[in-house]
Amino acid sequence: MRRWVQIGLALGLAAGTLAWAQQPAPLNQEQKIEQALNRLTWGPEPGDVATVEKMGLYKWMDEQLHPERIAENPLLNEALAGLDSLRMTPAQLIENYPPGQAIRQMMQGTRPLPSDARLRAVVETEIEAIRQREQIKADKNGGGAPGGRGPTAGLGAEPLVMGAPALDTLLPADQVASLTTGPIRDRVATLESLPAAQRSQVLFSLSRKDANQLSPWIPIGQQHAIDYYLRPQQVTQLDLLGSKVLRAVYSNRQLEDVLTDFWFNHFNIWIQKGQDRDLIASYERDAIRPHVLGKFHDLLLATAESPAMLFYLDNWQSVDPKVNKRGLNENYGREIMELHTLGVNGGYTQKDVTEVARCFTGWTIFQPLRQAQFVYNDRLHDHGEKVVLGRTIKAGGGMSDGLEVLDLLARSPATAHHIAYELAQRFVADDPPEALVDRMARKFLSSDGDLRQVMETMVSSPEFFEPQYFDNKVKSPLELVVSSVRALGADVSNPTRLTQLVAAMGQPLYGKEPPTGYANTGDQWVSSSGLIARMNFALQMAANQVPGVQVDLSPFADGEARPAAVEQTLYADLLGRPAAPGTQATIARVIAPMAVDTAAPADAAASPQPATPAQVQRMTGLVLGSPDFQKH
Repeated sequence: MRRWVQIGLALGLAAGTLAWAQQPAPLNQEQKIEQALNRLTWGPEPGDVATVEKMGLYKWMDEQLHPERIAENPLLNEALAGLDSLRMTPAQLIENYPPGQAIRQMMQGTRPLPSDARLRAVVETEIEAIRQREQIKADKNGGGAPGGRGPTAGLGAEPLVMGAPALDTLLPADQVASLTTGPIRDRVATLESLPAAQRSQVLFSLSRKDANQLSPWIPIGQQHAIDYYLRPQQVTQLDLLGSKVLRAVYSNRQLEDVLTDFWFNHFNIWIQKGQDRDLIASYERDAIRPHVLGKFHDLLLATAESPAMLFYLDNWQSVDPKVNKRGLNENYGREIMELHTLGVNGGYTQKDVTEVARCFTGWTIFQPLRQAQFVYNDRLHDHGEKVVLGRTIKAGGGMSDGLEVLDLLARSPATAHHIAYELAQRFVADDPPEALVDRMARKFLSSDGDLRQVMETMVSSPEFFEPQYFDNKVKSPLELVVSSVRALGADVSNPTRLTQLVAAMGQPLYGKEPPTGYANTGDQWVSSSGLIARMNFALQMAANQVPGVQVDLSPFADGEARPAAVEQTLYADLLGRPAAPGTQATIARVIAPMAVDTAAPADAAASPQPATPAQVQRMTGLVLGSPDFQKH
């Protein structure tokens, strides 16, 4: 590890060293295409530059701004097909994947067991696991709070599905052995060699231990089927996290997906807050994604009415104090102004926070543990007069009080500026040019918050292609991971390990607890530990060591390519330009000893011998981990 830390530092992977001199010359057409691909997608795939050049840059951008015109990638549709939780309503999700609290209610007899035989068996297994843990705790031999099985509880020699046929009745002895012993990749290969119908049956007959070991290595649809029995309370979260990475990697509607990430972050919700585990998929699917290129007012209303937001910021429990001693909760009243609309300097006061909170009393959730639907309860509403930002909202109103606040906030000049600034910060520069922000804000106001027109204003602006904003933003961990996969043209059959790597770099998906969400600026991601984690990821990717991801480096180095030629191909294909001198020097220092190890000349770049697979992997990893690739 120490050696790779030294390499990382040699490449400049430490706080404050990711910036280099501005590029004074105007961007040429290829650089403009690269800028657009880097900012409006999750990173270019092989051939994307040529595709955009052939189509025309502005025509391509216009197409991305109208995702309804773009046919979705069949590979993505196929990968998501088996993840049924993504398509369920919250009520269906709770019914089919009951949370820990619901399972405890079943255990106590206050909630009926599922009628579906398969689900009932899973629930009964969960109940037994809870009882065992409670008994262990009572005996003072162990611990673990009751409420949900841990990721390895109950993993043993018993078959994954109770009553499944023994493995040796389905397969000959040699296949059973190769499926249950030896290197994990050989086990996966054995499983993949089986016909599809037999493969599913075999999975259910594996021991729970063997199934758990195979889980992250097999296609995500098969993992979903396994995890339904291994860790049923985690399936919905695994589906959600995996689908986010798969969409980013494979979606043809790249800008729509990048914007979905941006707006989810803007209206952030933390997946670990209680019931939001079951509400967050529908929140992103129904409240965020359909509105990212629509009217801001519609997006704001959709998030305000979402059970996920109502639960996260506690507005579902906010009531008129005269009706219920639970009283007013000001969380949503504060965040809708500070974060969602006006901005921290938007001119509101603490009195406005209280008044807005009063307007949204009665906006609540019907049966959070069963139906989880938005409902307005007039009985809980504060019907008194309110004054918000100087506007009087007359007494006697109901749900219309909250709707009036949404109209007021969505059409405020302060909101226009705040939204324009955050969009420009995400897509142009950490410190965006004031003239561009003002132009985008004016378009926001003149178009009644039409987000497509605001984006059109940004991408057609001269600032979007100014040299000083080219390659000036540090990639977030998610951007780094996905752009690496796309740049290598890697095949992702299971994104579970990728989501874990993103989290290890400091960005657990849907995992930001404060409502601020993750920052749009690079300073959040520039730390020694985070950047070393990036380097380690880059080396793992290049060495084909990430479960569920298959990397083929042959396009960068055919069998006869010399190290120097491979190096230049990597720069051209992964960076779009020659690497910075520091990167080139570090790669030369790392590759030279490898050349000695293979009896080649010490100057690896000048070696007449073809590059070895180890050299190609190492060079690829160093390019992906370099400051050149860390920025976009």
